[in-house]
Amino acid sequence: MNIEKIADALKPWMQVETWNTNHPLDEERFHKALKSAINANETALSYDEIKEAMELLVEELYPDEYDASFIEEKIEQFSSKAETITSYIYDTNKT
Repeated sequence: MNIEKIADALKPWMQVETWNTNHPLDEERFHKALKSAINANETALSYDEIKEAMELLVEELYPDEYDASFIEEKIEQFSSKAETITSYIYDTNKT
């Protein structure tokens, strides 16, 4: 999948300044954005694709706002979570 398409799907979640928290509303936005990305793709999204899309969005939305180690940790955390969810959905919906 095109990284820009994944980034477009994730943007409604990441454009909210609290995207990196575990607040229930941020979690809901994350799941809705991920669902959008999944629906736009025929195969499970990979960790690397999600990570690259998130890095692109951080550069676009929050240049120089976060400490590099903090943002790296958050991107790794959410990329891993997203990959697990997309793998499960793909694996359980195959025909």
